Amino acid sequence: MTVTLANAAATAAGDFAKDQDEKIVRSAQRSYIHASDGTILARLYFENREDVPLDEVPKHIQDAIIAIEDERFYSHNGVDYYGIARALLANIKSHRIVEGGSTITQQYIKNTIGEKDKTLARKLKEAILSYRLEKKYSKEEILEAYLNTIYFGQGAYGVEAAAQVFFGKKASEMTIAEGALLAGLTKSPLEFSPYTNPDKAFYRQTVVLNRMAKLGFITIAEAEAAKTEKLILVPKKEEVVLAPYFVEHVKQELIQEYGVEKVFTGGLHVYTTLDIRAQKNAEYAIASTLNRKKDPEAALISVCPQNGYIVAMVGGRDFNNVKYNLAVQGKRQPGSSFKMFVLVTALEQGYGPNDRFNSASPQVIRISPNPKDDPWKVRNCEGSGHGMMTLRDGSVNSVNTVYANVTMKVGAQNIVKTAAKMGIKTPLDPYPSIGIGGLTVGVSPLEMASAYGTLANGGVHVEPIAITKIVDFDGTVIKQAKPEGKQVMDSNTAYQASDILRGVVERGTATRARIGRPVAGKTGTNQLYRDAWFVGYTPTLVTAVWMGHPEAQISMYNVHGRRGFGGIIPATIWAKHMRSMVKGTPVLDFPKPDWSKNNKSRSINSASWLNRIKALLEEKKEEIKDEFSQQAQEEGEQQATPPSTQSEPSGPKPKKTKPAKKSKPEHGADIISQPETAYQPSPPSLPAIQPAPAPAPQPSQQPQPAPVATQPEVPAPDPAPITSEPPPGNTGDNDSGGSGRNRIPTLPRRHF
Repeated sequence: MTVTLANAAATAAGDFAKDQDEKIVRSAQRSYIHASDGTILARLYFENREDVPLDEVPKHIQDAIIAIEDERFYSHNGVDYYGIARALLANIKSHRIVEGGSTITQQYIKNTIGEKDKTLARKLKEAILSYRLEKKYSKEEILEAYLNTIYFGQGAYGVEAAAQVFFGKKASEMTIAEGALLAGLTKSPLEFSPYTNPDKAFYRQTVVLNRMAKLGFITIAEAEAAKTEKLILVPKKEEVVLAPYFVEHVKQELIQEYGVEKVFTGGLHVYTTLDIRAQKNAEYAIASTLNRKKDPEAALISVCPQNGYIVAMVGGRDFNNVKYNLAVQGKRQPGSSFKMFVLVTALEQGYGPNDRFNSASPQVIRISPNPKDDPWKVRNCEGSGHGMMTLRDGSVNSVNTVYANVTMKVGAQNIVKTAAKMGIKTPLDPYPSIGIGGLTVGVSPLEMASAYGTLANGGVHVEPIAITKIVDFDGTVIKQAKPEGKQVMDSNTAYQASDILRGVVERGTATRARIGRPVAGKTGTNQLYRDAWFVGYTPTLVTAVWMGHPEAQISMYNVHGRRGFGGIIPATIWAKHMRSMVKGTPVLDFPKPDWSKNNKSRSINSASWLNRIKALLEEKKEEIKDEFSQQAQEEGEQQATPPSTQSEPSGPKPKKTKPAKKSKPEHGADIISQPETAYQPSPPSLPAIQPAPAPAPQPSQQPQPAPVATQPEVPAPDPAPITSEPPPGNTGDNDSGGSGRNRIPTLPRRHF
């Protein structure tokens, strides 16, 4: 009859059957995402399924399925006419459908490729395909395919997934009683669920065991023993995904490269860089610090600078509430943490840690030779200025006006290039405000961690990665990560930058990030406390922490009673996480470049140094000329004056010698070059140097250096908006975190 039906409907159903042949060979399988130690972080599937070969399924489970589903499986050719007649008779007697006449082969067709409508056409197609399937494949192959696709309830497709969901074990480890319980679920997984209807489930188990004994698959004694066996079910629970933000990041990478179908049905094993211990430390650091309901969100990401491995990622406080990954997708204003790129650019151009810049505040800086263009108005977070300040002290204390002047000297376009080569992927606009963290578009914590890792790695940048290896369903390695580093800056420059940024943690704006070993980093606080950052690193690990409100630009005036400075809560989160990470590991310092070898670390940007020297010579040219003419004039006056006049106290006082006139740099930044020496802390005041021939000034005329004293911590005033460039109101605030450190000492201007 089947052959007749097949021949009659060959024209209508032939193409349908032909198109589905490949799908019959192999069903969809779930994929796995693993941590670096092999721990399963998540399972990816449309249907929770894992294929196993038939020889890994115990014979008693095979027999249980056959007994309750299709006892004549090994004797029919895909369609069981006797079974159809028996089911028809039973249904007529009961006046309702109590039995089905479909075979295991037909059930497989319906479960995988058949249509769901209850029509004669669908039944006809199932019969045709079942017949062709039995001609093409053996009974064992068809049974294996069926066992791997049948739905048992609780989201489990296939006998292996069902064994894990219901009993927490492999299918090969199940007993006769457990196998019979699963076999009984196939008729109606919801109605016979042992979780919701245990009585019906165990009644159905008894039916299966009796049928197995009747067919001779097991003995009566084995059936009775199985009925009394106590079954232990795995508690019903939702599947837990470890490190959900990281898993989502990996999932999106996989989909972009392989497509949705391959990722969710391909049976892939994806091995990642995530360190379980590091992830738990990161999650605890945030949860234990921001532990109040109305606290801002926070993101954290840790990267190994030597190989780019992302070892921890927290994209928000609660994945269930905020699915948006703030560690990767969030683009926020970096504030003063972006000053690192200005520092590196200055060092590459030949500026040294002890070069001095004008820190006066507020300060007006010309950004264009055209007098009609608006100037750049910059102020420091604490309001006041501090005279001439070294690049080192300006970095340690995050002084805006110092960095504004450095930006004008090194060029905003060069800062953009530095950021790009160090790992910032977001396109940046070369506006002057970039020097103090005012960007058109923000950057992500992942980008910042990647860029700072370049310094930790001695000037070698390694792209961050999350996936180390991907293995296909058949064991074929289809991807193997090979991290490659690129020397993007001189190692001496990287060391100098790290040496300066160590001061930020040791005595600057991030003293809360001290962990008892060498650490370098930079705080960042956006205008009006809307974003707070700390990006810090040891020689082996870099971590970026961001805090803010992702839904809007909301000021953080009160977070646990404090302003939202980067040096307070972000630095505290960073320290908690990193202290746990380095516990029990050797204390390492940042490696100094080896100047004894003729390698890249010895190379100096000669063109930059030459330009620097030329600029300094031009700067001093007029001063030297003025000094010579001044000395000549003084000598002439002394020779022309009679001795009596010189000794007469009642005579007129000699005219006070004016200081040598100093030529100003193009954009108003006072720069005094000093030889490159080992860093010494700035003295509390610098003595005024007076010309030798001039008489001492009257006490009322003597310059009075401002007193050096620890200033009380006061709320930082809102910085003035940047009026000359498009980035709105981001001035890269000085983020003094109220950490107990002294305020910036007031230094007098040096006189000549």
